[in-house]
Amino acid sequence: MKRKLGVIGGLGTDTAAKFYIDAERMWHAAGEPNHIPLMIENIQSPFSLEQSLTKTMARVKELKDFLCQAAKSLEQGGATMVVLPCNTAHVHIEAVRNTISIPMLSITEETAVKLSTYKIKVAAILGTRVTRLSKIYDQECNRAGVNALYPSESDQLIVEKIIQRALSWKNNESDTKQLLRVIDNAIKQGADGVVLACTDLQLCMPGKSPDFVFDSMETLAEASVKRLLET
Repeated sequence: MKRKLGVIGGLGTDTAAKFYIDAERMWHAAGEPNHIPLMIENIQSPFSLEQSLTKTMARVKELKDFLCQAAKSLEQGGATMVVLPCNTAHVHIEAVRNTISIPMLSITEETAVKLSTYKIKVAAILGTRVTRLSKIYDQECNRAGVNALYPSESDQLIVEKIIQRALSWKNNESDTKQLLRVIDNAIKQGADGVVLACTDLQLCMPGKSPDFVFDSMETLAEASVKRLLET
């Protein structure tokens, strides 16, 4: 049976590129001799919208049509499954799923399942303002028996600035140090696990992350490859 992974990109160029590379490596690690069957469709939204979503809900509705159009283009191009390596954009996942007739994996669902597998009880969710206010992680975490915890307002602002800098390719060692401090504060708040609930945050982590830090993008790549192999 034909199989092809369709990736909605354009919400963090570095992230979409890294998703492809990670998925390719996982594909070969599973014993597949050829390249992973994958295609990427960059959404055609303005960069100002992407920046806005890190810190406010004001323009969230604008994103939906861009996502739905990208998903339809992937399906028309032969994709048999769709993924969206962007946590924030999952606020519209049901609308996107209703637009297409092929399966669409959810980064929040897959991450919550992984947290449960690792027996995490309280997970700190580090992401954009939209991810925080829309609580897209809360329902999935609750289903998995995990409590979602959010950083203090001051740490939330730090996370948002780090994401904005990563989106503009300006992240540096200072961002890494600040992110590690936020993670440390989350553990002090009572979290036994921390979710990088913005796929751009993994760009600011050191080479080897602590075992209690869960990269949502890596988790989605793992789930995508696993599902493709099962097809």
